[in-house]
Amino acid sequence: MTIQGENYKVTYQNGVISISGKLSLMLEDYEELETFFEEVIESRPSEITIDIRNLEYLNSSGIKTICVSLILEAADIENLQMKILCSDRYTWQKETVPTFKDLMDDITVLFG
Repeated sequence: MTIQGENYKVTYQNGVISISGKLSLMLEDYEELETFFEEVIESRPSEITIDIRNLEYLNSSGIKTICVSLILEAADIENLQMKILCSDRYTWQKETVPTFKDLMDDITVLFG
């Protein structure tokens, strides 16, 4: 599965959601991404890896979408493991992503 916009790309394959580019949509424009995340969750994976190492920018509406439509929904699936792969290059990732651990017990945030 793939969603591609002017400045970003989101793919899902073999349990890995990769998000790259710059995601700075208006809140109402995140509906397609919410549906994308719903389809991932409905497939009932045992593990999800979110790779945002190439995501240069994510606005607050995008953070909300990931937190509510993906992480909180995933938290309801028993025994689901989640990993988030981050980059040390982006300040927003270092400051924001570790707080995602408060949303789900079985989540690991890795920087590299």
